[in-house]
Amino acid sequence: MNSIVLTAISIIVALFLGFTVSFVVGPDPTGILPVVVGVVLTGVLIPVFYFGIQRLFTPNESST
Repeated sequence: MNSIVLTAISIIVALFLGFTVSFVVGPDPTGILPVVVGVVLTGVLIPVFYFGIQRLFTPNESST
């Protein structure tokens, strides 16, 4: 899979999940805390999704 497409998919999914979790868990949804938590979660989730999607779509060489 093209790395640009993979990066875009990872960022979009991480943004959606990170900010959704932060606004649900955050005590004050109108404050700055959910935004900061959303940015941090997004930054953590982008590499997780990037490498997870790569691993999901690579052919499995051990099943011959």
